[in-house]
Amino acid sequence: MKFLFELMLTMLMIANGSSGEPITKQEILNYLKTQHLQYAEVKIVSNQSALLVDVNGENATASILTKSPDNKLIMQPYQYAWEEDEEGISVQKLGDYLAIVIHDKALSHDMDFVNIVYMDESGVERKDRYYFKGKQAIVIPIPLQQRYLVVAIYGNDGFIHDMVKQIF
Repeated sequence: MKFLFELMLTMLMIANGSSGEPITKQEILNYLKTQHLQYAEVKIVSNQSALLVDVNGENATASILTKSPDNKLIMQPYQYAWEEDEEGISVQKLGDYLAIVIHDKALSHDMDFVNIVYMDESGVERKDRYYFKGKQAIVIPIPLQQRYLVVAIYGNDGFIHDMVKQIF
């Protein structure tokens, strides 16, 4: 199922919606409100599509919302689901993006930020920092041409969760 989900996400990003108006964050939020849906993170990944991540206890799901050429928002039929690790955190590759999810078990750590450490094309170590800003999930772009990333998540209570994530 993950293969189908990533294939659809990749195809939507390649197609990049050449007709119609680009999708906006406000349109997505209005759609979710109208449909009585809530997501932990919404990330626009192309002119016509967004990646939505939801957290429900120890499970997380990713969905794709697209904007049709006639400017209607459509939730795609495929979802991808995964579970938390033993500490209540999950890191999942979704196409060219990485979803970092804080499940209920780890909420008490009040996560602040995540560092993504990798080697650039010159062999120099790089570190990108992304802040949770009170959200339970964030979706970030994967640095280009990386096979492995070090993902280090920091809580405001001194908690640190780090892992090596294989990407390819």
